[in-house]
Amino acid sequence: RLEYVDNLFRTPEDKKETGLSVIEPKVQAWLQNGLNTYSIDYKLTDWRYFDSSDDDFTDHQFNIDVHHEFNAKNVWNIYGEYWDAHEERGTGLSEGVAENIDEPVEFVRETYGTDYTFGNRESKGRLTLDAKYQDIEYQNFRDDTQYRDHDSNRLKGTFFWKVGAKTDVLAEVQYKEVRYDLIDPFRRGGSFDSDEYNYFLGVSWDPTAKTSGTIKLGNFDRSYESDLREDDDGFSWEVDVSYKPRTYSVFKLTSSRFSQETNGIGDSVNTQETRLDWDHNWSARHSTRLSGLFRNEDYSGTDRQDDLYGFEAAYNYAMRRWVDLGAGFRYEDRNSDLDLFDYDRNRVFLEAKFSL
Repeated sequence: RLEYVDNLFRTPEDKKETGLSVIEPKVQAWLQNGLNTYSIDYKLTDWRYFDSSDDDFTDHQFNIDVHHEFNAKNVWNIYGEYWDAHEERGTGLSEGVAENIDEPVEFVRETYGTDYTFGNRESKGRLTLDAKYQDIEYQNFRDDTQYRDHDSNRLKGTFFWKVGAKTDVLAEVQYKEVRYDLIDPFRRGGSFDSDEYNYFLGVSWDPTAKTSGTIKLGNFDRSYESDLREDDDGFSWEVDVSYKPRTYSVFKLTSSRFSQETNGIGDSVNTQETRLDWDHNWSARHSTRLSGLFRNEDYSGTDRQDDLYGFEAAYNYAMRRWVDLGAGFRYEDRNSDLDLFDYDRNRVFLEAKFSL
């Protein structure tokens, strides 16, 4: 992929322009035994900036996935990921201070998870249990980033009850535990360790002629081990709905409220995000995608609140079975209560995808 960006570091002023190239080879090996599948893949992503070589970086990602069906009503999945990667300057821990550091922040993230489903979509009742562990460790700027290393445990249980041929009602409980390796002695507030519960009731329906999706509404409750940090609770939701007016055209709406770990300001980031995508196949070879995004980030324990708007338009041409050519444009605009974090950014790209 070849790109041009007009604000590399996402700064409000003195914007850095540059071109860049991204090369992303991926190899996957898999074994299929009836309905059971076992796969492992590796992806390398190499970033080269024409006018900012300090930002050049190569990411490495390994994944393993196992899908095992004991029978029609007992399905088990297990997965793992190792990601040696970086945060683009101006994002993550370098948000607002990209021009004050001379290279991207590097991190290693390990993820392990499993889920088990008893029952199937034809059953009157169905239960899914899910567990995931994730560990993040930063690799440079250790005087500061050592205090951001953390791990998390997530547990989720969802019970579905069939009320129609293609419709289920559901009840779900989610639990997330976050634990940090160290406490920063120079910051007030003490430990960032926290526990969060989400409780949902909702409805899910299988694909019909035009629609499919899941809607969950509920409540969240996040508490901190430190009494110096402010607990948070309120309305929570997850929406994932698709509308297909034609066989060659689909609209997808996703919206959710979720918590993010703070990058240094506030206790955590209470995030509300809504995205609308429209994919349209104009012919067997020509397709387009239009995407719109709105995100509100509320930094609990502070007065900071950000609104992020995004728009993307992309075109794809299936030149051959093994070659896709594409082009696109993306616009981002963030408005923050703290002017330091305001920015707007334009990105144009050309890409080619090759497969065996």
